[in-house]
Amino acid sequence: MDNNIIENIVKTAHHIYNKDMIIGKAGNISIIDKKREYIYITASGTDFKSLKYSDIIKVKLDDLSYVSNDEKVPSMETSLHIGVYINRNDVNSVVHVHSPYATAFAFSNKRLRQQEGFGEITGEYIAEVEYYTPGSKKLALHTSNALKEEDAVLLKNHGVITVGKDIDEATLLCEYIEGIAKTQYITHTLNL
Repeated sequence: MDNNIIENIVKTAHHIYNKDMIIGKAGNISIIDKKREYIYITASGTDFKSLKYSDIIKVKLDDLSYVSNDEKVPSMETSLHIGVYINRNDVNSVVHVHSPYATAFAFSNKRLRQQEGFGEITGEYIAEVEYYTPGSKKLALHTSNALKEEDAVLLKNHGVITVGKDIDEATLLCEYIEGIAKTQYITHTLNL
């Protein structure tokens, strides 16, 4: 087990929790190792507030075998994370949250507009993936395909997923998405 990777995931989970970007035990974080043979991912049903080293599962990419402590299993979204890593050699971390404002857009009929502040604007709206059951093969396939060209997508009726060259970039992008969602929510409310 790579303690540096595990420490980064644990530290990031606590940060995400303290930023109110996670509700209950929803969400997951992963990092791929330098050889791109294993991912380290949060265990299913973990609480980011009290996440610890033993809550991180090492999963082998080619056969999905894993090393676990305390009989824990990897996140139900492990296949989604692996699909992203297979499609994107430039991605080394995936962060999935259910932040309040961005998730509100994911549940609404309003689209979340792109804004300046995080790289080049490539379209009018943040990309969306239609609703598929969490943990399903369809969700993994459609989300990993959407993330071939995007670094962030809203999962309809579900949440937000971002990718980055490292865990800091993926996390910062989650914060950015939540920030623009909050701004646009307030703007919509003021314009009523």
